Amino acid sequence: MPISYDHYLKKYSQYYRDLHPDLQENFKQRTYIASKLLNFKPVKFTIVTEEMKILITSALIQITFGLDNYVLRRFKTILVVPNTYSFKQYDALLGHVDFDKNKIVMSWPSVQEGFIIPDDAFNVALHELAHALQAEKSKSLIFSNFFSAFKMNRWEDEGLKELYKIRQKRHPFLSDYAGINMKELFATCMECFFEQPKEFKLKVPRLYHLMTDLLKQDPTEKEDPLI
Repeated sequence: MPISYDHYLKKYSQYYRDLHPDLQENFKQRTYIASKLLNFKPVKFTIVTEEMKILITSALIQITFGLDNYVLRRFKTILVVPNTYSFKQYDALLGHVDFDKNKIVMSWPSVQEGFIIPDDAFNVALHELAHALQAEKSKSLIFSNFFSAFKMNRWEDEGLKELYKIRQKRHPFLSDYAGINMKELFATCMECFFEQPKEFKLKVPRLYHLMTDLLKQDPTEKEDPLI
């Protein structure tokens, strides 16, 4: 495996740096395999560099590290753009998932910033990949879904209660943006889960516990988060 994987993961990923060396090896292997199975396309770039591929793929592996499945099949195409952009009625987007065309779009500077600042609960790659993973339902008996349907239903039942609190402007932790809908709640919770896990666990313990059950990991246990 190219040494660049360890180099860029250590450069950007606090999650990777905190892992026990044995788990770092597993994380690195998963990142290498998954990155080769994704179709990265540059938009207003000449190429998508190895650095871009490794960092974006690492967000996928971070979310799925406790799961058996970590390979995207529906959302295999990832467009990388050099700055914020417009899409439909939205301006200055940092990233989005095009559910109609099965593509993920990310602004590279925004991806970098999300990892360089590891504790602000703002990470575009984690956010957009959370959307993609939640939407990627397997239609084949050969491939399993990423998340257990039973566990996802339990999370959504609890999430609805938190959504109501956010919309009532009385949530102790989650942002107003998380109150847009259940999809945004899930993606925002993913950012908070990895970047502010102790505060999440303290202030929204029930939802945090359901996140650990869904992802089979607890980021407050940094060296070995896997459950």
